[in-house]
Amino acid sequence: MKKTVTSAEIKSQYLKSLSIIEKSNLESEYRIGNKEGKKIINLFKILEKDNELAIEVLASLFENESVKVRNCAAAHCLALGIFEEQAVDVLEKISKLNMRIFSLEAEMTLKVWREQGFLKVY
Repeated sequence: MKKTVTSAEIKSQYLKSLSIIEKSNLESEYRIGNKEGKKIINLFKILEKDNELAIEVLASLFENESVKVRNCAAAHCLALGIFEEQAVDVLEKISKLNMRIFSLEAEMTLKVWREQGFLKVY
């Protein structure tokens, strides 16, 4: 029997993993970041199957202080087709911050989404 994961557990894991990824990006420790990235993909797969859960989890992450958390939440929203206007706004703001890799990530996420009309996470 599969264990049901709560929105609080998903949000907690998002915050934990994205904090590690953000730090690893800034310190060029990509192996550590890649390991956590797999956890983020697994969380996305859970949200992909439950739109209500995705709405509950991702909406709360747009205001997070971490640029990586906001970046990821916005990208996941675009991929799921939810909160698209808010997600675009978040990514546009991040792309203008001049924050090394994070601004480029936001810019490229928007570029791909606009050109393709959709976004794939995995």
